[in-house]
Amino acid sequence: MSATVEEITSKAFDYVVIGGGTAGLTVAARLAEDPSITVAVLEAGLERLDDPVINIPGQFGKHFGDPKYDWDFHTVPQVHANDREFPWPRGKVLGGSSAINFYGWNHPPKQDVDAWEKLGNPGWNWERFSKSLKKTEGFTPPTDENAARYKQVFNPDAHGTSGPLKTSFPGFVMAGDVPFQETLLNAGVKIAKDPMNGDKIGTCMSPVTLDAKTHKRSYAATAFYQPNASKPNFRVLCDALVHRIIVTSSNDDTVEAKAVEFEHGGVTYAVSVKKEVVVSAGSLKSPQILELSGIGDKRVLGPLGIQTVIDLPGVGSNMQEHIHSSVIFELDPEFGHETLDRLADNAYATAQLALHAVGKGFLRIGLSNYTFLPFSTITSPERAREFVGRQRQRIEERQKGGSLPPGLKEQYELQLGKFERDEGGECELICFPGYDGIGGTLGAGKPYMSILLCFNHLFGRGTVHATSTDPHVQPDIDPHYLEEKLDLDTMVETVKFIRRLAELEPFKSFFVKEVMPGPACTTDKEIEDYVKDSLKTTYHTTSTLSMLPRALNGAVDPNLRVYGTKNIRVADLSIVPLHVAAHTQSTAYAIGEQAADIILGRIPPVK
Repeated sequence: MSATVEEITSKAFDYVVIGGGTAGLTVAARLAEDPSITVAVLEAGLERLDDPVINIPGQFGKHFGDPKYDWDFHTVPQVHANDREFPWPRGKVLGGSSAINFYGWNHPPKQDVDAWEKLGNPGWNWERFSKSLKKTEGFTPPTDENAARYKQVFNPDAHGTSGPLKTSFPGFVMAGDVPFQETLLNAGVKIAKDPMNGDKIGTCMSPVTLDAKTHKRSYAATAFYQPNASKPNFRVLCDALVHRIIVTSSNDDTVEAKAVEFEHGGVTYAVSVKKEVVVSAGSLKSPQILELSGIGDKRVLGPLGIQTVIDLPGVGSNMQEHIHSSVIFELDPEFGHETLDRLADNAYATAQLALHAVGKGFLRIGLSNYTFLPFSTITSPERAREFVGRQRQRIEERQKGGSLPPGLKEQYELQLGKFERDEGGECELICFPGYDGIGGTLGAGKPYMSILLCFNHLFGRGTVHATSTDPHVQPDIDPHYLEEKLDLDTMVETVKFIRRLAELEPFKSFFVKEVMPGPACTTDKEIEDYVKDSLKTTYHTTSTLSMLPRALNGAVDPNLRVYGTKNIRVADLSIVPLHVAAHTQSTAYAIGEQAADIILGRIPPVK
């Protein structure tokens, strides 16, 4: 059982962690390994450890929009995406988004993490990052039979085997995964050399965060909360919405956190802090909490009537995202394809739950077929140079005109370099076992396979800011989708690439027809309109409290300390200074692990 409010408010804690999500529980549990250190965690959601909607896989998106699990954020209307408002699900439950995500476990390319160090963050490189991931992970290899049948190739040196987070290859794999990978190989795409060890360009089968013994989700609450819940120095309070950090000013022009104000059961409380506050509420809530505490851009705080204690324009800026759309194919039902579409049949869904209880059946499924490619592979080297050249010219014009925010030139140089050297995994394909379009399915009882086309290195930058002093009012979220033409061009070219793949065997014989965008959509303009109508988030928002020099719009330093504070740190995806070509779950755990090591002095502080 999680703590009572009396256990939290009756004493001061060495460390108060705001947010019991992926990174927050990681850093809190690691701090509490020292019995002399007291740690309190405040989590806005509830503890749902035995909830089958969380624990049983294969229920992709079932939590979305449900207030029992989801914050249910929405963006402002996106001007360049047909004025659509986008739902942005995020986990509002103990374990955060690791409780409701699609449980993918893949790591960033080495060069993407090394770019963080190049942006002014000594020690934030692949070598240290990969060590932290192995500390988290408890990997179980596939059986020899599954490894051969499903192409589940792995390098043992790339995995941790004794960590608390259980990872494995899924026990059930969609029938289309292997044929699609074989088609990619026939198109000249290579098998990724070492995808979990920093060299991921190409196609591969990837693990998931499922326990191989139980076939249930392994996530932050099972990995880092449950094994430590009985420790007297580790207290977690759920249903605790943080209002603000209470700070006092010092003589050296810094502020010091003294307490954290929060709400529980409709009553406002405060918990006192002896050493530090660690903000781990995620890329969308962490900036809002700092702003409500008086830390942020005075141009945002002033109109809200919030006294600015630290003027820090980097708070809530530099938002970076991943996006996706889909090319969707109808499969021949005569082959008895098992896809997510069949779960709409209550009898089938009930039977699968019974099979899962004995370690069998469809619900052991995971998304495992991933392909990460440079833009030049998706289109052609000549067209890629043309597209990227236009983007470079646009950036240079903005720089000369003075409209480029501080720090963005340095980020763009690294991004453009990856495109120009053909070394990035900015274009991603995922085999999704069902219909992933807008507005439900196209036909009852029909099986579908969606090829998700994702863009991982967007040039657009967004913002997230408080709009009220009321912590219950969700922040204003504006990702600036498709504001940069290259972001849209890349998606259009990837649709065309998938269609070329569909002309190759063995995938060509695997489906009946393309249903989305469909044969009537042929011109670039028509594909652009389709992308704008079908675009979705990939739930990977980062960088809203970027770890950059303060003069370059940074919010935290390489020690994760918020600029201008003595004892407030941030440990979540908001600190990522430049996005990575990977699904972000593993990155969140790696940040939590390193944050704990920094706080405990295992990683020497950057002076």
